[in-house]
Amino acid sequence: MSVDTYIGRRNTRNYHVVQREGVEVLVSNALAPHVRSIHMDVKRFLFMTSLKAELELQNGLVLATS
Repeated sequence: MSVDTYIGRRNTRNYHVVQREGVEVLVSNALAPHVRSIHMDVKRFLFMTSLKAELELQNGLVLATS
């Protein structure tokens, strides 16, 4: 799992798009059927922005990145 804030001209056909409150999340089509929930956390401090994504799978496993 990776987090990117700019997709440019990348091919996104292999991703499921989830939109909420102005944020667009691309989840791999291979992973999407197994995801129970997605939690996004954005923190800002001065000129730095931190984005953390947490995915909970159907089996209870939690995948996270920061």
